[in-house]
Amino acid sequence: MERKLLATAICAALAFAASDGAHAQEAPVQAAPAQQDASPADAADAATDLDAIVVTGSRIPRAQIETASPVVTITSEDIQRQGFRNVSDVLRAQPLSTGAVQDNQFAGFTATATTISLLGLSPSFTLILLDGRPLADYPLLYNGQSNFTDLTSIPTAMVDRIDILPGNQSSIYGSAAIAGVVNIILKKRIDGIQLNARVGGYSDGGGDNERLQLTGGKQWDQLGITWGLQYSHQDPIYMHERDYTDTTDDNPNPNLRYGSRTFIILNGITGLYDDPGDRCDDVAHLFGGTTFKDFRPGRGDFCGSRAQPGYATLLNEEKGLSGYFNGSFALNATTDLYATVLVGRNKAKNDSGSRFWVPDYNGSHQNYVWNDTEQTLETYQRIFAPEEMPEEARFYEADSDSYSAAFGIKGALGESDWDYDAYYSRSGYEVTSDQLWPLVEPMEEFFRSQFMGPQLGTYYGYPVYAPDKDAMYQAVTPEQFRAFSGNIHNVSRTWTQNLNVQVVNASLFGLPAGDVGVAAVLQAGNQFWDNPIDARVQGGDFFGINGTSGRGKRESQALGLEFTVPLFQMLTADVALRYDRYRNVDAGSDSAPTYKVGLEFRPTDTLLLRGNVATAFRAPDMGYIFTGGNGFFSSETDFYKCEIDPDNCNLYTGLSVEANQVGNPDLKSITADSYGFGIVWAPGSDFDLHVDYYNVGIDDEVVPQSTTQTLFDENECRQGRLDINSTRCQDALARVIRTAVNPGNPQLSENVDLLIVKGINIAEENVSGITAGGNWRFDADRAGRFNLGLEYNLTLEHETRSSPDSPALDLFSSGQLLSAEFKSIVTGDIGWELGRWSANLHGVRYGSLPNYARQFTSDPENPYVTSNGVGPGTIRPWMLYNLSVDYAITDSSTLSLIVNNVRNSRPPRDPSYDGSQGFAPPYYNIFAYNGYGRSLWLEYRIDFGADD
Repeated sequence: MERKLLATAICAALAFAASDGAHAQEAPVQAAPAQQDASPADAADAATDLDAIVVTGSRIPRAQIETASPVVTITSEDIQRQGFRNVSDVLRAQPLSTGAVQDNQFAGFTATATTISLLGLSPSFTLILLDGRPLADYPLLYNGQSNFTDLTSIPTAMVDRIDILPGNQSSIYGSAAIAGVVNIILKKRIDGIQLNARVGGYSDGGGDNERLQLTGGKQWDQLGITWGLQYSHQDPIYMHERDYTDTTDDNPNPNLRYGSRTFIILNGITGLYDDPGDRCDDVAHLFGGTTFKDFRPGRGDFCGSRAQPGYATLLNEEKGLSGYFNGSFALNATTDLYATVLVGRNKAKNDSGSRFWVPDYNGSHQNYVWNDTEQTLETYQRIFAPEEMPEEARFYEADSDSYSAAFGIKGALGESDWDYDAYYSRSGYEVTSDQLWPLVEPMEEFFRSQFMGPQLGTYYGYPVYAPDKDAMYQAVTPEQFRAFSGNIHNVSRTWTQNLNVQVVNASLFGLPAGDVGVAAVLQAGNQFWDNPIDARVQGGDFFGINGTSGRGKRESQALGLEFTVPLFQMLTADVALRYDRYRNVDAGSDSAPTYKVGLEFRPTDTLLLRGNVATAFRAPDMGYIFTGGNGFFSSETDFYKCEIDPDNCNLYTGLSVEANQVGNPDLKSITADSYGFGIVWAPGSDFDLHVDYYNVGIDDEVVPQSTTQTLFDENECRQGRLDINSTRCQDALARVIRTAVNPGNPQLSENVDLLIVKGINIAEENVSGITAGGNWRFDADRAGRFNLGLEYNLTLEHETRSSPDSPALDLFSSGQLLSAEFKSIVTGDIGWELGRWSANLHGVRYGSLPNYARQFTSDPENPYVTSNGVGPGTIRPWMLYNLSVDYAITDSSTLSLIVNNVRNSRPPRDPSYDGSQGFAPPYYNIFAYNGYGRSLWLEYRIDFGADD
């Protein structure tokens, strides 16, 4: 057989996926025009006439869809049938996406962006492409450290398919392709106009949403255009709208079911709260009337609200508008001009929760003051209620504008077998954010005027006041809050642009087993990152907030070659070589050669044995090189103070220490190598199986210097146990900034004021695993047509080393703080068609995770046991089901009901979650699970058809 049964099986699967009547086509992968009612036999015939196509992971056209590297393909029909909201949801539900990531539930640096973690590796190790071209990084840094690609800007209306290629792919695509490549292919051909309208919400409340998609296209003799528009809106989901995240009464530890301390006076000598008496009645209306006199064991009575944490959002409020255009013009029979433009605007709002106040915020006395009236040490805390804050203070608002464009010419070189493709591409992202935030001094002055009174001097370094405590128990007005606050306004942007010239010859010359194919690519480009910060934030003028900043530019060039060589009738070799060079403007430069070798062995028409070995690199994050300062807080032990004041070492343990990560212009490339092998078996057009093994190793990974190690080294140098004149000591001493010596009060003397760290090339990482899956399609006569699919990923090993000489750390072992990587993920589908009806049930099973107690158990012989008596263990697997039911009203219109999370499954309960990292809800790992619950959508689609 000229066209293998493997290709036949794949095409049959694609035919089944497309049988819902979609008219959109991705031209390069379409073998021949398929009829809407194509049968499996028709699909097999189409596969038999399969033309050479280009698949993700290669630039050379080939007849075989399955190659030496496994590719996971998700079509637009899959996205529709499996009930996903957006591209981010699609990718996070894939078995290869084993790592947890930050999303809307985490009010961190990138709360309005979404991304994925392939193979449990950093999001920055996954290269996300749009039509094979790179996208600009999101302007804000993931976790305040690394660059990444945001998926929010990709509208589902324009997606034709998504290809996921795991493992090292730098020899084809360049920097960042370490964990793998995600190639999002947009629609290139639509005949007529299609309208899609969706409306829905969540059964537990909140999150009402609407989406309108309008796409179309037309083909003339020489000109073809495709266009699309998408509008979407989503209301927020608040934690108080879910009965398992609404109050602190949901805490699995009964000992911690007390409210947020919205009004407290804490005595620094006794460690007890001042009893507020009946003064809580004066503020009982706050937080929706839930403020009352509560009790905290070991501390005493206070005014608080158990509902306070529920006023934060689980899911952002969002509005999005996207537009897409693709056009091609045939200059002659062998030459085409083409252009692709995608633009989008997204407005997002999230509420991270209440703001608060404590006195002497920028002081060095742990926020304590001396009460001159009562001759005691004490501190105060106020958490502001929504009723006290103007709307612009409650919400972080971000407007994101993105674009991606390519303009090129492609065709054949004369009468030869050489084809060429030359284009210019550019992608950009701009994020404008605003939030009203309290200023330290104006807010301090407000509370002085309200109840503290003027400062009366200092007492052993502590500010002295004579407070009127009764006056503390009163609400502020939104106008008063606005008066002691300021707006934080930032505009951050990135762009990347490339010139690319590619030539391909699928039949360079003949060998006895077939033709040798070759492709060559020459690329030059640059990228820019600008993440400014309000100078008042860097200067500490705002209360309890810091941020990231930086600005830089990188220039790059690359040359790549690829060969496909049929060694024997049954054996084909794929070889790719690439050389990349980059220069960080006003910083360091580096170069990286990479390669990939793959073998495809086909002993029969139905069987493929494959293997590959490759190398990859990632140019260090511009955030690590060009950052102007990334502030954060870390819980630390001050080893130096413990050594010179051992009787009070408990006071220097668990300190909240401010740190600042600065840029390192001398960073070098992160390098990686990978290998894999597998088998594909397709005995017929309706059945196929595959199993693959992967192994990825990473060297010279960039990580920030350890704050704990820095403090440890500083003390060893001060005590003379390390040579104080050594480079190591000089470095550590320079990065620990301490307050002045205070002979009168040792506890206030030489405290850590600031730690300075930077990223360094030092870490190593290795991950390996197995993927497997298959499809079975069959007709059951009158019962209809069925499709069964299953995909599975099992991570066998994931280890890291903080340095080459440190022991390997198993990320699946005990003692991995806040670990959230799934060892296994399984997805399955049951599809059915009968007449005008069709349905699909999609399931995802996320494997178990270590419970909270196990994450804190570094020594199995001395297990961590929570205060409610729960020890190390595991959290049960989490299973989700999505259901879609379609009814074809007419041949061109369809009505669908889509239910996401059919069983309304909540995140698995962890009774050991005792609040060690904060006692407020939600009481589950927000990086691994979401608490949105069941969603329901009603969708109407109509195809107006093409003009005759």
